[in-house]
Amino acid sequence: MLTKNSTNAQLESVLSAQLDTKKCVLFAKAPTSNPEYTTLFFAQKAEVATQATEAQRLLLGWGNSTRILRAIHNSKTSISNGFQVGQTVPLDIFIEEKTVPAYDGQPAKINPSTGEVITYNSLPVYEHGSLVSEGQGGIKRLERTPAPVSVLTAAVMPA
Repeated sequence: MLTKNSTNAQLESVLSAQLDTKKCVLFAKAPTSNPEYTTLFFAQKAEVATQATEAQRLLLGWGNSTRILRAIHNSKTSISNGFQVGQTVPLDIFIEEKTVPAYDGQPAKINPSTGEVITYNSLPVYEHGSLVSEGQGGIKRLERTPAPVSVLTAAVMPA
């Protein structure tokens, strides 16, 4: 059984067919403190552009990757009872990067290659997920300016 804390690997192993459709999938439900409402947890596999350089795109084939986006939304329990875990829904997930957490205790975004916290203007970056109309999903990144690079010139050896 999947929960709100399920890993992407667990989502893939249980819901690979649904996720491969690139549609938004309900993967877990949880009661709230108010029995009239239920918290729903959604996932969606999406192609996202990376911040690869032209050289990385040309020589390494980098540029796009597939990742699982997530969003949480409350629903009236009477309505959520009509949804089954594993069901696709006619919505998309939209992720927006911000410098404030979406909730208390949210971990900042981590660069998987370095393990360092990603920052914007020296502030940690957090991802906020929301449900939007189909065709409107994706990621809105904070504009990061690459650090200046020094160009080294090669010494030419006399023949």
